[in-house]
Amino acid sequence: MSNFKKILTRSLLAMALGACGSVFAAPVYHVTVDTSTLGSGNAVLDLQLGALTGSAAPVTATLNHFLGAYGASDFSGSASGSIGSGVRLMNDAGLSDLLQTIMLGGLFSFDLSFDVGTGGMDGSSFTAMLTNPDFTANLGMGTPLVDIELMPGQADMISPANAFASVSPAAVSAVPEPSTLLSMVTGLGLLGFGLRRRAR
Repeated sequence: MSNFKKILTRSLLAMALGACGSVFAAPVYHVTVDTSTLGSGNAVLDLQLGALTGSAAPVTATLNHFLGAYGASDFSGSASGSIGSGVRLMNDAGLSDLLQTIMLGGLFSFDLSFDVGTGGMDGSSFTAMLTNPDFTANLGMGTPLVDIELMPGQADMISPANAFASVSPAAVSAVPEPSTLLSMVTGLGLLGFGLRRRAR
């Protein structure tokens, strides 16, 4: 019987620790850029992550779940990945850049999360700008469509106050009800107890 108690206790502890992991996870943002009022043709969606000063904390931005009429990608700085599998931007080289060709006239979206390290005194900034293909003019507005300031020890400051972009929390997966977890643990416990009795 004491062996059963050990197994049950360890199982409950593992489940509790697994459930706590999502509490401390960084927020995931869903970014949407609306180009439906900007005509047609090609444009470049410029996604940048840059340190505000040389003493910024290390930051990695992960972009995935891209939706829209995307074209060719060009990376600079510490940027890597692909639209299909996900893109990583890091501020260790000062500025990382994803220059993504798009076809104007529709919606473009992606999910965005940040991993902010320790050790720096200053922050970093993630921006999304829309330019014409030869980079001579911004489309939509003269300032970034999305600007997220990442300061160590502070909440992210998001400023998408314009008609072309929005930032919202990304949809999260459903969390099981406590009664569902209790039923599952009880069932597993009874299954283990039955197997143990049969083995004797």
